[in-house]
Amino acid sequence: MSKHTINESAYLPEEVKVMGTINFEGNIIPMEWFSHLKLDNGKPDTISILILSDIVYWYRPTIIRDESSGRITGSRKKFKSDILQRSYSDFEKLLGFSEKQTREALIRLEKRNILERVFRHINVGGQKIPNVMFIKINPYTVSEITNKHYDTSSEGTISFPAGKYTFPSKKTYSYSQVNTNTETTTKITTKDSLSLSPQSEIKNTQKENEREKEMLNIWDKIIREGEKPSVHSQSRLLALKKILEDYFENSLENWKNYCLNIKKSNFLMGGGPNNWKADLTWAINQENLIRVLEGYYHQKEGKTFENNKEEFSEEAEEICDDAIWNKVKEILKIKRGESTYKSWFKKLSLKGYEDNKVLLFASTKFIKEWIISNYHRDIIDSFKQANFQINELEILVKDGEGSIVL
Repeated sequence: MSKHTINESAYLPEEVKVMGTINFEGNIIPMEWFSHLKLDNGKPDTISILILSDIVYWYRPTIIRDESSGRITGSRKKFKSDILQRSYSDFEKLLGFSEKQTREALIRLEKRNILERVFRHINVGGQKIPNVMFIKINPYTVSEITNKHYDTSSEGTISFPAGKYTFPSKKTYSYSQVNTNTETTTKITTKDSLSLSPQSEIKNTQKENEREKEMLNIWDKIIREGEKPSVHSQSRLLALKKILEDYFENSLENWKNYCLNIKKSNFLMGGGPNNWKADLTWAINQENLIRVLEGYYHQKEGKTFENNKEEFSEEAEEICDDAIWNKVKEILKIKRGESTYKSWFKKLSLKGYEDNKVLLFASTKFIKEWIISNYHRDIIDSFKQANFQINELEILVKDGEGSIVL
């Protein structure tokens, strides 16, 4: 060694030395993503990048080592189902983004063919939970935005096959109760398979587009009779696809009934004071859609809009003398915000308690299923914050006459 050779390790700052001893685990964000995932204004799509990094973490396999030799003997997936179960509230709690921000980011990733949201109806303990979100990742697109070039050397580096990855067509799934990494417990009894055929993808896309185009045709026939046909833009078709999955169980008949409900409303069809008429953009807005399904815009026979304004006023909250339930509602109001509280939690009433279970009433089946699907864990956690231990939540539906609807 030359006397001029410098031992560079001896000059490392203390901070660098200590950082070198830390074992960093968890989410990884490759710098290449900031170049590939950008918003329309050219800036990095930070929300999508952070969400994708968490999804990628769950899809990276866990390495299995032999206990005595330390050698790698295999690998396993981190989640229990065939694909990752994730809700918008999961990302909200983890990363701090709102449900709207999360949904829009997932849609952007979906458009890039990086992932697909899959909505399934599952059964947990005999109770049907609708529209539970799962996320299927496209490993080949992730590889494309992460690696500049595939490594085709024979030095042990993985080489991915050519061709465009195609997500499988949607199917109906049934589940029985087992443990999962997320709150809802499921086990798949009907599996789907991956297709790597570009022709198959084109056929599936065309078939789905036909379904959304039929939704537009139904809307035009019922609501826009005699008017210019609706434009079949890609963004509109994507929004209709999401609406059909989330609210109408992928049934065109359910969508037709929804359009007929709007048709029956004199106010929504232009009979109000300003002759305003609901358009498609208004009709597929989440808040508006929910209020239509709940019957807020349907007048009683013989009443005009002017003398029926009380039916559009804010619903009075049921008074309850249970201190725990009142405290839970306050916690939910702070946790989820005034708007979400009024839309959902305000419509619940307390029936009672059984062992470690709380029993609640909802005014409609739709409200019941929506709360179970989106806020089940929030309610249980809020009871724990109120120092009242419950492990189960059951919601019953009570009609206007006080009868329980199963």
